[in-house]
Amino acid sequence: MYLPGKLSGTLLLIAVVLVVYTNALLGGVFQFDDYNVIVNNAVVHSWRSWWSDVGRGIRPLLKLSYTFDWMLGDWVYSRRETSFHLTNLLIHSGNTILVWLLTMTFMRYTDRTISLTMSISIVTALLFAVHPIHTEAVTYISGRSTSLMTLFYLGGMLSYLAGRQRQNRFYLHVVTPLLFIAALAVKEVAVTFPLALLLIHFASGGTWRSSITQAWANWLVLAAGITLFFMDTNYSHHLARSLAIHDGWSNLAVQANATIYLLGQWLCPLWLNIDPDLTGLNATSKLNLGLICTIIIASFILVKRLKQRPWLAFALGWVMIHLFLVYLIAPRLDIANERQLYLVSWPMLMALVAEMAIFFTSRQFILVSFVLLILASTLTIMRNLDYRSEVALWQATAKLSPNKARVHNNLGYAYFLADQPDKARQHYLKALALDNHNFKASYNLEILNNVKK
Repeated sequence: MYLPGKLSGTLLLIAVVLVVYTNALLGGVFQFDDYNVIVNNAVVHSWRSWWSDVGRGIRPLLKLSYTFDWMLGDWVYSRRETSFHLTNLLIHSGNTILVWLLTMTFMRYTDRTISLTMSISIVTALLFAVHPIHTEAVTYISGRSTSLMTLFYLGGMLSYLAGRQRQNRFYLHVVTPLLFIAALAVKEVAVTFPLALLLIHFASGGTWRSSITQAWANWLVLAAGITLFFMDTNYSHHLARSLAIHDGWSNLAVQANATIYLLGQWLCPLWLNIDPDLTGLNATSKLNLGLICTIIIASFILVKRLKQRPWLAFALGWVMIHLFLVYLIAPRLDIANERQLYLVSWPMLMALVAEMAIFFTSRQFILVSFVLLILASTLTIMRNLDYRSEVALWQATAKLSPNKARVHNNLGYAYFLADQPDKARQHYLKALALDNHNFKASYNLEILNNVKK
């Protein structure tokens, strides 16, 4: 198997991302939340406006990236969306390269041979580049909140591992915490970073004492970040609204349901859905809750037996931290979004590819990897087509969530913007039939009636 060097590997990964996402770059448009956070948000329309907002709201670094693209779109592109999509692709390329380097670094802590480590690393990164579950974080412009946060998050992980290997305090106590701060300035769920450092520290042979010595600065950043978040009234209200939706066992069941659903989408991404119709506490979620509990118990039993395969324990712990634990503390308003799997994907892909490398012969490994890459790339290119217009995106969503009122309201509004009032009315009425208390559908229908008059 051809194993590229650092320069050729970097160029290969960037080229693969650009090829698979070319149709998103050329044909993608603003969608859904893009209008609230970008198009109709004056804060990101000039450098002065952005600067005046610093200190008065959360996610300043994310807003800065939007401001950069908004200004760049004015200066360079005839389609402002192009600058946003190009930046998203560059961010995804950066994350793909980080996945490659992190996998290489992690695997070198095991007993794998250098050639096997290199093979696992490049295939893991290639699969990360083309996995269709990532389209919501890459093709959907507002998904940048996840992909940009991941860039700093994974960069911090790599800095931490490099600092441990070289016994370099600058990497450990300056670069890593600064990257953690940057991740927090993009999206609040980066608060899991110290826990992730603890996980990778133990998975790579560290001890409690060394973890405190090497990661203490990040725990200080976490404490400061949580304090600042709670001082922000908007974020406090948002969190209170989330906590009011589910509590106790109800929230546990909801998160179990969402976790199983998302993992199923990751394993079989044939029915990707930007707004899935998931119920809260029902028989299915109780079953999923039992399954989650079984996985937790099994993980404790198997930890000591996984010394020869630490990537499995690491992947399991990573999933529990990022898909389950964080949302038990702060429930999500939207139960499940595909972009929540973007950060989670790296260890799962690494574990999958490592097991493939052990189970298959070298020739079989190459063949299986090639087939997976072709299938994933094809699905990603096809999924990107759903983002070519708001109507196309919500039509695809309505097929998979036909009984969700919000989906029909959004599809109706997309038809309204596309100057198709009859179809807009049809879906507003469908939304109200599903939920007669849907305020947005009622309001949009009233607007439509007034326009017609």
